[in-house]
Amino acid sequence: MNKFFSTQRHFSCYSFLLIGVLLFILTIGPAFGQTEVQDLAVVINALTHPDLGITASLSIIDLMEPNENRAVDNEILHFSNQVLQRRRAVGLSIRGHLAYIPTFNLPVTGAPSNGDNIFIVNLEDREIVGEIPIQEGATPQQVVFINDQKLYVTCAAAHEVHVVDIPNRNVTKLITGFFNKPTGITLLNGKAYVSNPAWEWDPEAGRTTYYQSSVTVIDTATDAVLKSIPVPTNASEILNDGESTVIVKTVGNYNDVLGHLVLIDATTDEVVETVKLGFTPGSAALNSEKQLFMQGSWQNPGLLIYDVAAQGWIRDEDDTIANFSNDADAAVSGGLTFAPDGNLYITQPDWGGGGQDYVRVMDVMDASLLKTYRAGPAASILAFAQVISRREDINNDGVVNISDLVIAARFLGDQGAGIVADVNGDEVVNILDLVLISRAL
Repeated sequence: MNKFFSTQRHFSCYSFLLIGVLLFILTIGPAFGQTEVQDLAVVINALTHPDLGITASLSIIDLMEPNENRAVDNEILHFSNQVLQRRRAVGLSIRGHLAYIPTFNLPVTGAPSNGDNIFIVNLEDREIVGEIPIQEGATPQQVVFINDQKLYVTCAAAHEVHVVDIPNRNVTKLITGFFNKPTGITLLNGKAYVSNPAWEWDPEAGRTTYYQSSVTVIDTATDAVLKSIPVPTNASEILNDGESTVIVKTVGNYNDVLGHLVLIDATTDEVVETVKLGFTPGSAALNSEKQLFMQGSWQNPGLLIYDVAAQGWIRDEDDTIANFSNDADAAVSGGLTFAPDGNLYITQPDWGGGGQDYVRVMDVMDASLLKTYRAGPAASILAFAQVISRREDINNDGVVNISDLVIAARFLGDQGAGIVADVNGDEVVNILDLVLISRAL
């Protein structure tokens, strides 16, 4: 009984303390506790080449630095120091100041992958701060965050989606039975949509066999599979318009079966439009106007534009953006990612290891070249991060929330150097530290 009342008083003290902090916040000016903000482009340099001594690495571009050369910190960390491991880095997802990067070692012999994991990189400190182990042979592909506690990772070789507990950094559940080489994944309206390319390499025959490709729909609240939607051969990238439509790009068999765009109604989970392409499409990205920019075939690598809302072409294969309007010598080809400001970032990887790797920035209003950054070997995967000083993130999970405030309250009154809850660095944990955390919520 005494323990119960002691615990009750303990929580009551925290409650009154938190209320007091919130009231104090209302009385202080907006300039209190202002912190530095960094706008970054994070780039995966995906080339692993044992003969050239190259391993997959990470580069960071400071988008607030006007000098294009000084803006790039190239190959700030590598995902392996052993070139013969052939470690692949195949995905990139960012949550707060943490980047989550699925990787695996691909043996030369063709044996199953090993060392499968998700590296966690602190973008502020620019170091690997942890990893999430994935079962060997699973070959993790893409990560999406369901909420503060849970993420999904597609695992192609295991034909599964793994559910990960973010704070504990471990796999808690396997979603199985409805996947065939799951790769891409996107979230919309409480559901996850997973693309299944459904191919299998036959080493004896020396060819790839393609099966029925599909999109698997998962209820993210229960982790239950709701539906499997058949789509044309070799579904790859999958994305959504933020409202009601999921867009799937299929690439065919790289021979006589060509690509398609498939539009799925996210309310009914039915296919509402299938657009036949006369080529094997490259990478794609969707802007805020629901315009899908897509690379053409390798023979004709210019940009096409498809209006998802109107279900029609703005620029088709006969009218591509082949060159930058102000620099015809710079190629318009490679990976596509839209920045928050609406500009299009195009990664141009040199897979031969010759050092001709670029990230180019296009103003899509007039197709002009705004900037060119030199990146690392086979710079091909790019995402954006806004990094704010993160001393308020007490438990270093990538977000500032009420958990950080509760943890910090336990240190109230402690003095000395290096206390995790000493947000303002004055070697004492007091109400000012709690206020700084509260303002970052």
